[in-house]
Amino acid sequence: MAETTTDTRLESRPYKPSWIDRFTDWVETLPISRWAVYIGLGLVLVLIQMLFLWLDGGLQFDALFPVIIFNGLLIADLLALIHMLDDQSVTALNSMRSTLAVSEPEFDEFQYRLSTMPSRTTFIVGLIMMAALILSELQGNVPIRYAALEQLPVFAVVYHVIDKSTAFFVGVFVYHTVRQLRLINGIYSNHTRINLFELKPLYAFSKVTATTAVGLVLCVYVWMIINPDLLAGPLGLGGVAVFTILAVAVFVWPLLGAHRIMQMEKDKLLQDIDLQFQTVFSMFNQGFNKDDFSAIDRLNGMISSLEIQHRRIEAIPTWPWRPETIRSVLTAIGLPLVLMVVQFFIERAFNR
Repeated sequence: MAETTTDTRLESRPYKPSWIDRFTDWVETLPISRWAVYIGLGLVLVLIQMLFLWLDGGLQFDALFPVIIFNGLLIADLLALIHMLDDQSVTALNSMRSTLAVSEPEFDEFQYRLSTMPSRTTFIVGLIMMAALILSELQGNVPIRYAALEQLPVFAVVYHVIDKSTAFFVGVFVYHTVRQLRLINGIYSNHTRINLFELKPLYAFSKVTATTAVGLVLCVYVWMIINPDLLAGPLGLGGVAVFTILAVAVFVWPLLGAHRIMQMEKDKLLQDIDLQFQTVFSMFNQGFNKDDFSAIDRLNGMISSLEIQHRRIEAIPTWPWRPETIRSVLTAIGLPLVLMVVQFFIERAFNR
């Protein structure tokens, strides 16, 4: 009976999970911390490359070390980041349950879609990114340090396998990011009931978008650090600036739907108070014309009450994040860019 129930549930899913989702589900079943698994995976990938570099007699090419470490750790980092974002998105959805105008089957489907990528599309996107990297290299867009690979035929095979695998996972992460953030925007825009006096549930997904933005930009910054030649000119700094703006957009864009409907709800409440002001002012003038001072005193109290309500509602924020969240994100994203710009101008000044 249990197997029948499980089979029915699997068949009701909108699509089959990707092998990456099956891998992260398997990691959850292990008796050790997931972080130990991903750290171990990254170290193994680095050590495999170093081993073949040593066997090929190429340890003197120390310029390859940063790339070897980056490629090995990036695969594990992207898998860990996808795993973490999936967990965060499900937790956020559960935190928002009271505000969502969806049925239980719809809620379960949102949980599945937020934490699971479709198998075929995920694989195709990864292959496209891998093919793009290979095509770029065939066009001659290869860093100078990679010339050492021509002298290391055995290591070169291992290196290219891991390097192209890294491109595959980068493509998967980009697809995962776009897909998950579109779902978040759709949930906010189309399925959320807004109560401006109960904002905490609406902040739930800001943690997901913040993690995505910071994770994205940190990968770019680390790549720039191990390839300092990319920062040798304004074009490199421009590229970093573009990625910084992109990271900010990754954080903000999925939350625009929530901001829009929160602002609409706020405008509606303020409009209702303005209409009440209009009624009270009319009654106030009538009482004034009739010298009805008891009515005027009562209406003065109503006016004061409406003013307090107006100020209270006017002060309600309409962006679905806590102030400390936006400060942390902007610091994590912007500070490295500022340091790189300062370093660039200092180097230019001393080189003159």
